Amino acid sequence: YDGEGNCLVTTSRDVPAGCPLRISLGDGTDPSPLFAKYGFLDESSPATYCKLLHLKKEMRDLRYDYSDLLFSIDGQISPAVYDVVLYSILDNAEYSSLRQKFYQACLAGNDAEKNQYHQQFLPYTLEALQKHVDGMLRTLDELSDRARGYDLSTHPRIPLILKHNEFVRNTFLNVKANVDAMCMNYA
Repeated sequence: YDGEGNCLVTTSRDVPAGCPLRISLGDGTDPSPLFAKYGFLDESSPATYCKLLHLKKEMRDLRYDYSDLLFSIDGQISPAVYDVVLYSILDNAEYSSLRQKFYQACLAGNDAEKNQYHQQFLPYTLEALQKHVDGMLRTLDELSDRARGYDLSTHPRIPLILKHNEFVRNTFLNVKANVDAMCMNYA
């Protein structure tokens, strides 16, 4: 600010007069980080992080970021989610050589080879996804029930937290319907 209270901004490139100046607060495809960092919920987000927090090591090994592991609001599952879940399934002595080959296919971007592994292990992947989604839905319900018990005068953000939980819950319900249908088709 200058001495007269005007806000002065310096840009890294020329900006024509009258053009709006904008700041990016982050990836708009997932509302959870924006909610956690800035305290608002973007309900127009097309997806949310799949919440596979217990598979951080696998995610890092395969060079994925949280923004890669998404469940879309229509129930679709990003390919990276399938990769991370399968990579975790292959983490035992019986599958060690397959795990290494799958890892190499992932890093090389060899979708044809990756898809062979995905087809071979699809029932296990779907079972793991079902367990994860069902568990997260239970957790979201428990957290939301607990939040409803707080006094709004001392916890004024509860309505926003509940709105976020509902967004995530609805997304997970759509994913559940998708995964359950795939399981029925595979049985």
